[in-house]
Amino acid sequence: MAKPSNQPNFNLFDKVENWSQKHQFVIIGTILGVFTLFSLLLFNLRVSEGGDDSTYIIRAVNFINDGSYPSFQGPLYPMFLSLFVALSGIKLGLLKVTSFVLMLISLWLIYRSFKDKIAYTLLFATLLIISASSYFIYFTSQTYSEALFLLLQIPVFAIVFQLHDDESGQTNWKRVLVLSALILASYLTRTIGLGTLIAVVLFFLINKRYKDAGLITGSFILMLGLFLILKSAIWETSIIDSGQATTLIYKHPYQLDKGKETIGGFITRFIDNSNLYLSKHFLKMTGLRAMTKNSTIGLLTILLYGLFALGTFKAFKNNKYMLFVAIYLVIMLGITFVVLQKLWDQYRLIIPFFPFMVLIVLYGLWEFCRTQKSKLLHYLFFGLVAISIVSTSAQSFSKIDLLTLRKNLKGDLYEGYTDDWKNYLSMAEYTGEKLPGNTMVAVRKPNMARIYANGKKFYGIYRFDTDDPDQLLQRLKDRKVTHVIMASLRKNPLVNNGQTINTIQRYLYIISKKYPTVFKLQHQIGKVEPAYLFRVDYSAAVTKETTNQETN
Repeated sequence: MAKPSNQPNFNLFDKVENWSQKHQFVIIGTILGVFTLFSLLLFNLRVSEGGDDSTYIIRAVNFINDGSYPSFQGPLYPMFLSLFVALSGIKLGLLKVTSFVLMLISLWLIYRSFKDKIAYTLLFATLLIISASSYFIYFTSQTYSEALFLLLQIPVFAIVFQLHDDESGQTNWKRVLVLSALILASYLTRTIGLGTLIAVVLFFLINKRYKDAGLITGSFILMLGLFLILKSAIWETSIIDSGQATTLIYKHPYQLDKGKETIGGFITRFIDNSNLYLSKHFLKMTGLRAMTKNSTIGLLTILLYGLFALGTFKAFKNNKYMLFVAIYLVIMLGITFVVLQKLWDQYRLIIPFFPFMVLIVLYGLWEFCRTQKSKLLHYLFFGLVAISIVSTSAQSFSKIDLLTLRKNLKGDLYEGYTDDWKNYLSMAEYTGEKLPGNTMVAVRKPNMARIYANGKKFYGIYRFDTDDPDQLLQRLKDRKVTHVIMASLRKNPLVNNGQTINTIQRYLYIISKKYPTVFKLQHQIGKVEPAYLFRVDYSAAVTKETTNQETN
């Protein structure tokens, strides 16, 4: 950690550092208070339109009710949620509060892990920025895996620091095993958690701690092997579950016929994603770009990489703790930017790394400004931090909607949705209440529908690979589909321009061209962006075939 100067006249950095260290408990208390206040004011009791949060909940339900292994996405988070589902059922409020608790603990652990290891100025500036950022706070009331993943990552930093500081030459098996278990848990929460192992091993190799690197790698492999064997034995599934990762090697995750990505394509992904997640998302998350700006600016990306490179260089020379932060980000962001297709463009993918991104960028800027004689640069650093804190706070205040929150708390879980989602989810609720339990309804977003239909199961139609009406109809029949919901879900969530996600419409249209009377309109909700419930009359298709044969 940078220490105050011994000279009589401290500069601005020294004064702020001394003040921060002296008042650290008041400051961290204030930060946690700010974070809690914004989390409460921005609390969101609805499921998100993206659908992943509801998918985690349904996998938790299936794990508890059916014993189904929650594959495809990381299994650990649905298992975590299942503890609360087992106690209280699908209580959205309770499940969402768990994310707040996880993230609040994460902020405290960041403070505890980095105190006395880096400048308090940097530590508190980072925590203030992220605690006021609405983009970060959003996940305190969402059932996404980001909150759990972040909480699992921070103890990794703490134990790595402890192992680095231990120069006794004796193996601390407890720390090695706990560290390996945390890395395994991270991997089981999100696949990218495997990058944590790479970062840890690389850090110890750079510091010539070859024994630690080997022991951590070996214990992780042993734990992973034991887990895979147990998983295969208990759930009778394959040892290796490629799941979601298999789509990443293709040029398009939903159009596999476009082929697999080339080496040049992966390089292009890295460049495109760097621009998206740095010059657009990261700067918006820190309040340094307006929320409405969606363009990318290559020059800003280069500037951020420059600050990151400077911070990494200074850390290599002066601070091994910050060096691990830099290595961690190189691995985790590098993997993210290379393997993900550009079309994802979701800032949530860098949320678990956001605190460390802020920290390393501030460290690079701090090192540059602190070592210069210009007082202007000293004020520039603190001015930029102040602008970021004020801007993120203003953004968070602008997103507060107490009327919607009040209605949600009173039980109206449709308030806050646009008409297309209100009608769709209302129709899902209608089917749960009005249709017999043995009916099966096909929909576009089955997990969201199931939550609003009080647990009723749905059949999801995400895509189809044929235009043969008989094959499409047979698929519905094989899955015992009795009804279909056709909604008007917007392609652009921000505007009703008539363009909708038309997967269900196309599916029904292809069948209806050959069998016009197969789908019977049973119910409609909404006049603007309506949702329709159709009953599937398979006998109409049989009758049509019989009539055609008799005619021929």
